[in-house]
Amino acid sequence: MTDLPTTGAPAGPAAPAASPAGGAERACAACGVANPAEASFCEACGADLVPSAPLAAATAVDAPPQTAPVGEESPLDVGWTGAVPSAAVPAGPAVVDEPACHACGQGHIVDGYCDHCGTPPPNPRDHFVESPADWVGGVCDIGRRHTRNEDAMALSAGAAPGSRAVLVVCDGVSMATDSHIASLAAAQAARVVLDQPLPRGVGTPGSWAAGAGRALTTAVTTANEAVAASVVDDVPNPPSCTLAAAVVEDGVVVTGTVGDSRAYWLPDATAEPAVQLGRDDSFAQEQMAAGVPRHEAETGPHAHSITRWLGRDAPDDLTPHLTTVTTTTTPGWLMVCSDGLWNYCSEAEALRDLLRRSAAGLGAAGADPTALAQALVDFANEQGGRDNITVALARLAGRGSSTTNEAAAGAAPVEGDKADG
Repeated sequence: MTDLPTTGAPAGPAAPAASPAGGAERACAACGVANPAEASFCEACGADLVPSAPLAAATAVDAPPQTAPVGEESPLDVGWTGAVPSAAVPAGPAVVDEPACHACGQGHIVDGYCDHCGTPPPNPRDHFVESPADWVGGVCDIGRRHTRNEDAMALSAGAAPGSRAVLVVCDGVSMATDSHIASLAAAQAARVVLDQPLPRGVGTPGSWAAGAGRALTTAVTTANEAVAASVVDDVPNPPSCTLAAAVVEDGVVVTGTVGDSRAYWLPDATAEPAVQLGRDDSFAQEQMAAGVPRHEAETGPHAHSITRWLGRDAPDDLTPHLTTVTTTTTPGWLMVCSDGLWNYCSEAEALRDLLRRSAAGLGAAGADPTALAQALVDFANEQGGRDNITVALARLAGRGSSTTNEAAAGAAPVEGDKADG
């Protein structure tokens, strides 16, 4: 039975009829058919009996824009008003790319080997460059035949051309144990000694040159001690090397050599002779002193057997062959090199001609000592590169070629020899 409304009360929707289970029935808004209270869909028409949530909050004019997290906004977001700048993200550690493989060019060096072909990276000792000033530079290279670079160099220079420089080149004796250690130890030890201020005596170039000669003698002794200490264990053929060094100060040059590494003065003017400064301690030098032609002596079977060297088994007398180049108005190049270069161009005049051609081929870079040293190393490699190659150069503008050779040439001959190269 349907209840009638109370008199005076506003009419409202009829109360839903009771379900058989005693619950209120739910009328379908679409077709009006009564459905059980727990039904979600009308059993007559299938309409949804559960009312939807109101959308007023989403569409209200006063509602704040709804956006994604800062930096992740999208035009699809409700309330899109444009991108909001992201906050700065702290930079993490820089990602360092592994060096590319020099052998295959495809892999990278990981844990000491290429992850593609397994080749290790090149040894930094195989080829290195020193350029302490614009007027001094050098290149030390492994060459093409050796598996290890047994040459070494150590350079230093003041900024002003001709002001102060030290050039040291050492060549490890190939038949000796760990000669690459010997050459590096000797070069660095000699440079430390020669880098120290030298006494000027009465202030003349000659008095300074005398002090430089004494410093070179001390440098040889110190280098020899460094070589002897470079390997602790006793070995049948201990590490050993040669040494050639030059000191430049205010245009005056003093050189000293032990073994067959060399120093040259190569003036620009053809009227000034190009000269080798000092002489070799070698079997070839002894042959030349006896009258054998240079080419024959230097290409013979024992040409690279040296008669003096640095090392634990070095001869007692290690007084260097000293040479002084005094100042004139002639500019030129001071060169200190190992036999890896002069093997292919030994005579001083021929070497000066090679240097000129190499400089001309470089154009404007021909005045750069490092670039020119590299060109001379390239020349030696093109000839076969059968030995390690080191070339150190100093450009002396307005320095001359008046030389005093063999200031310490009174050293007694030493018996015995040692194969070098």
